[in-house]
Amino acid sequence: MTTDDAPQPPASAASAASNRRRAWLRTTFSSLQVPNFRTYYLGQTASMIGTWVRRTALGWVIYEMTGSRAMLGTVMGLALLPMFLLSPLAGTIADRVDKRKMVILTQLLASASSAATAILVLTGWAEPWHLMALATVGGIAFAFEVPSRQAFVSEIVGREHLLNAVALNSVLVNSSRVIGPAIAGLIMAAVGAGWCFLLDAISYLIVTVSLLRLKLPPHRPPPHLTSHWHDLLEGFREVHRNRRVRILMLLLCLMGTFGWACQTLMPAIAQDLLHLGEWEYGLLMAMFGVGAIAGALVVAGRTASETSRLQVFGGVWLLCLGAFMVAATRHVVPMGAGLAVAGFGAVMFMSTSNTLVQTSVDDSLRGRIMGIWSVGFGGSLPLGSFLAGWVAQWVSPYLTIAVFAAVLAVSSFVIWRRLPRRQATV
Repeated sequence: MTTDDAPQPPASAASAASNRRRAWLRTTFSSLQVPNFRTYYLGQTASMIGTWVRRTALGWVIYEMTGSRAMLGTVMGLALLPMFLLSPLAGTIADRVDKRKMVILTQLLASASSAATAILVLTGWAEPWHLMALATVGGIAFAFEVPSRQAFVSEIVGREHLLNAVALNSVLVNSSRVIGPAIAGLIMAAVGAGWCFLLDAISYLIVTVSLLRLKLPPHRPPPHLTSHWHDLLEGFREVHRNRRVRILMLLLCLMGTFGWACQTLMPAIAQDLLHLGEWEYGLLMAMFGVGAIAGALVVAGRTASETSRLQVFGGVWLLCLGAFMVAATRHVVPMGAGLAVAGFGAVMFMSTSNTLVQTSVDDSLRGRIMGIWSVGFGGSLPLGSFLAGWVAQWVSPYLTIAVFAAVLAVSSFVIWRRLPRRQATV
């Protein structure tokens, strides 16, 4: 037997596995190869962590001040209500102006709102109405930021990398859901909640610097300007004409109204029913982000052509399953697992549907369509927060979460059944 005849080590299998890993990494993080997006992404990381530090602290402070579940839902709703009222206008403006400048202006307004909240809480002057007013100001900044930012990201990366960029943005948002609440819990336990708002104010300045560093061509306004009202109507006409966008908008509104009760009511559950401290509450809130990161990575590993109906509706149903798990337990560990499942499903739906909407419309309409998309989410989220808070004031938070999840599961299944059977996507 010659050496040529000797059995060779299974190098080919190891090489194939290595190639698959490299291919997965290239696919999963492809949009970060774009320098401008990479710079933007790093700055946005600081801002997102600050946002979740603030949101975690705000719910805790409001409930500690008032002890009212209804007030908890009201404040969370007020922070989101401007998105419903102003996003159509924000979307038409986004299609006309330099999107980078618009995002920078909104970051500065949000920073001022958080800084004012920090001063009031740290000095002990804060009253519930102060926090309600400043939450609304932050909501106004958010309403103008979202359509501009989403259309801006699309311009940076192009259609080829859009699904990946949206999914990686979800990884960022939901990594922040893990890191932010944990940091907030530590800060609240160590030095008080006011410092959480100050950290958020600083984080907005960091992302502003990253936006100023981007190397972009000069902004060119659209050649034929019409009235904002005409542009807005054109966006709504496109939603009415486009069946895919119409279905996804309906699912988004259902998700916003009935899918977030566990997030809204978690401060009340943590303080009244589980008797948790600030640190434990922060960790529990972070579990939603743990699942969401996993969901975002799954979506990021897929291409736009691989998105399917099951990916959209499966995300909704996983969110419902996680909510049922939260409602069914009275212990921290299984409740955290339920929040993780809900986070996985929420991001699977949001990333996939966001990409499908953006790739289903003309570039000239994208800002308006994303403004209307923000209206759907921004209108349904405050409505859901108000409803969850007021219902939980009369029945238990657990029952509220279960009923909301049941409504979402049944209504989304009815929509699924009405779609053509042979159609693979929405």
